Amino acid sequence: MGGKTDLDRVVAYVPPELKRELEEWAQAEERSLSWLVAKLVDKALKERREQQNSA
Repeated sequence: MGGKTDLDRVVAYVPPELKRELEEWAQAEERSLSWLVAKLVDKALKERREQQNSA
C-alpha cells in the first residue's frame, strides 16, 4: 500500500468525533480516509462550480 503519487498533500484539523465518523465511513466503503476526504472535497467543489455557473 502507498507509494509515490503526483497528488498534493492538504492538512486539515477536525474534531476527534468527526475523524472517528469519517474513519468508520471509509472502513465501511473499504477505502482509505484520504480517499474518502478527497472524494468529498471533489464533490463539494463540483457543486460549488455548478452554483457559480448558474448565478
